[in-house]
Amino acid sequence: MILAREQINRYLRHIIMPEISGPGQKKLLESTVFVCGENIDAAAPAIYYLAASGIGFINCHFETAEGFDRLAASIRDLNSDVSIALVGSKDSELRIFLGRPEFIIKQSDNIAEGFVPSIIALQNGWKGGIEVFRDLAAARSFLAAVFAGQQPVDVCFKDNLIKNGVFSSCFSGALCAMEVVKLALAIGETADDLLYFNLLSMDFSKTSKEDSARTVAELCTLKPEECQETRLEEGKVLIVGTGGLGSPAAYALASAGIGTIGLVDYDTVEISNLNRQILHAVSRIGMPKVESAAVFLKSLNPQLTVNVYNTSLTKENVFDILASYDVVIVAVDNFPARFLLNDACFFAGKPMIDAGVIRFDGTSMTISTPVGPCYRCTLPDIPSSGKIPSCAETGVLGPLPGIMGFIQSAEAAKLLSGQGQLLSDRVVYFDGLFSSFHTLRLNKADNCALCGTNPTIHELQEYEFVCADAVDQETQ
Repeated sequence: MILAREQINRYLRHIIMPEISGPGQKKLLESTVFVCGENIDAAAPAIYYLAASGIGFINCHFETAEGFDRLAASIRDLNSDVSIALVGSKDSELRIFLGRPEFIIKQSDNIAEGFVPSIIALQNGWKGGIEVFRDLAAARSFLAAVFAGQQPVDVCFKDNLIKNGVFSSCFSGALCAMEVVKLALAIGETADDLLYFNLLSMDFSKTSKEDSARTVAELCTLKPEECQETRLEEGKVLIVGTGGLGSPAAYALASAGIGTIGLVDYDTVEISNLNRQILHAVSRIGMPKVESAAVFLKSLNPQLTVNVYNTSLTKENVFDILASYDVVIVAVDNFPARFLLNDACFFAGKPMIDAGVIRFDGTSMTISTPVGPCYRCTLPDIPSSGKIPSCAETGVLGPLPGIMGFIQSAEAAKLLSGQGQLLSDRVVYFDGLFSSFHTLRLNKADNCALCGTNPTIHELQEYEFVCADAVDQETQ
């Protein structure tokens, strides 16, 4: 199969990456993945990112398959290259199993039967873990640890657990899609040791085989604080950018029952967006992104209020737009917009959640001044145009912005509910090629021109709204 011109345009961000290129994308289109999920909601994020990345054949099995027709129609509109079906057979090159401990235990026979390389994503409230298994013995050892650690969930916590589990299922689903791409193309290092995460505390670690059983037991155990109800119906979140980062952030918050989402973007949907921007679709190419995103989000959560701002932010309109919202998610791909939002949020007293992606790497931090550092504490001035390469120049693997955008959504939910530990004095760095997270401490800078002891910035500055890559000004 030779990639058609439309396919080259669709997967361009992948193709320009030497680790993937045209032959690699062709291989992804020829790959078959079996996805076994507890229900549609638990597995949908993984399926969206598999389809967006160009996995050609996605075979699915769910304990409860209600809603599959709607999901399948959405997937085909996202990527017409993809074949998706409910199947009884598990024949595939790779398998993914996603769900809570009790569901993973039920799948023991399916995992063992005709074993092929498999990814198990264990989800439990705010936390979870994924691991890649290349042999049956390792998978059985993991399943035994899950069985030994499994504990009944108090029925009074179950609904809260499922609602909080939105963030772990979204996050682990995007991680699974990234691991599938690496497995299919034999690039980087996959998560052959358990990759543990807790989005409530924003802790991440890789666990050795010797310590895996202890970590699995911790994953299967819920503490009272992990079962607290997360009420988001009254929350109002502004998402600036509806591309690679804004799409997953909005998806997860809508799924979790947020009350109001505001969307800011001035761009229109293009085919080159669709390898990573899962809110959009072929049928909506040419539509303003904010309107396209609103169509998707309302279909996901009809009770959601979506406010759209089909405009770019400027120092003249930013305060008026920010005024109605509790939290701001920054999902842009240029530094002038980040600095404008950092300064505006500081003066308006709004918390801001930032993320950035390029190639296989991503970062995220939460800015909650005056307690924590602001963006200027780590980067005092806007970098000159062209100094830092853009995604348009170096590419980005489709699931990566999903992973980072889902982190942003979890941070927003915690800000609104007053739960957990925020990234307000930390930055998370994710090396997707090697499946590793690193967390760095951040400190306020006493000499910061905005939030330091003797600030020199007392009002919004002049911000040059020119993307580093003048050819492509789309959001990530």
